[in-house]
Amino acid sequence: MTSKTAGRPGRPADPDIEPRVIAATLDVYGAVGWAGFTIDAVARTSKVGKAAIYRRWASKQELIATAVASLRGADGFDVTGHLYEDLTRLARLLLRRYSGPYGPAYMRAMVEAKLYPEVLGAALDKVRQATIAGGRKIVLAAIDTGELPAGTSPSLVMDGLAGTIVHYVLMVPPERRRALHEDPNPFIGQVVSFVLSGTLRKRPAEAAASHSLSSSVALAIPPPSHIACSP
Repeated sequence: MTSKTAGRPGRPADPDIEPRVIAATLDVYGAVGWAGFTIDAVARTSKVGKAAIYRRWASKQELIATAVASLRGADGFDVTGHLYEDLTRLARLLLRRYSGPYGPAYMRAMVEAKLYPEVLGAALDKVRQATIAGGRKIVLAAIDTGELPAGTSPSLVMDGLAGTIVHYVLMVPPERRRALHEDPNPFIGQVVSFVLSGTLRKRPAEAAASHSLSSSVALAIPPPSHIACSP
């Protein structure tokens, strides 16, 4: 062995390796879950050698945590100050997360984080917290501009938005899912309008006060002296 050989620079690292491995990790995990997840399967799917994978991630636990955390997409969510537009953008992000190419992986992670919290819990929490932060900024900005009433709960708005989308993705038949992928705008518009209709509706106490006032006004108006009735 010569010093020339020992000092020869190695082959430059392939910048595509990490994205390919992350994509393959999400594909494999989405298909088989944590119980069936292996580095071998990721290597085959990504066409990246196991040695290259282990140079970047020390274990399959570290790899799956990195892959799941990569699904967050609301980091630095820019609020325009227009409530409907902002919620529409966030709804699109959520729909892509739940029904896009890595939807199966995210859906599995939501369930399996309860079963394997030490593996998936922290990574999934990063995704959730990024989304919650984005939704909170939208709601608080809308309260400041008067588009939403004071006291509106950001959590309830996000629950309504995300919960409706998740339920639809899980329950919709295949033919409607294809239509959804081709043109998601009508569905997204319906979801945002539905959430806003509940948010802007009067709260029970306000509705009761309004009804009481209406009743008082009605009682103060004398009835007409004569009403023509049909026989």
